[in-house]
Amino acid sequence: MGTFLWIAQRVSSLIILSYVLLILISYFIKPYQYDASIWYFDIHTITMKVFTSAFLIVMVGHALQGLKAIEDDYFTERTIGMFLPGMSYLAKILRYAYRGFIVLVIIVLTYVVVFSYLMEL
Repeated sequence: MGTFLWIAQRVSSLIILSYVLLILISYFIKPYQYDASIWYFDIHTITMKVFTSAFLIVMVGHALQGLKAIEDDYFTERTIGMFLPGMSYLAKILRYAYRGFIVLVIIVLTYVVVFSYLMEL
């Protein structure tokens, strides 16, 4: 499972990089500053919608995998015991608090995005 997650992290980073490069290169090549309709037609193509959707899904997965790596690396009994001798029993509590914080952030961001989207309709 570890090798699959490592490869998935690298592949997702390549997808994120290609999306960012596509946006940057098209910004410098196309005359968006003179005609906004060019930008409008570019972002409303089916190819761009699919690529943007894939980018968003991959970005969330990439971020969650990174957060999981932080949890695995820093919130262990061994690591906590190194920094706070005799307090290694706090590792499990810190892991659950970290996971709870991540879930809270995801819920708040989802609420804000959905609420702002619904308010624009």
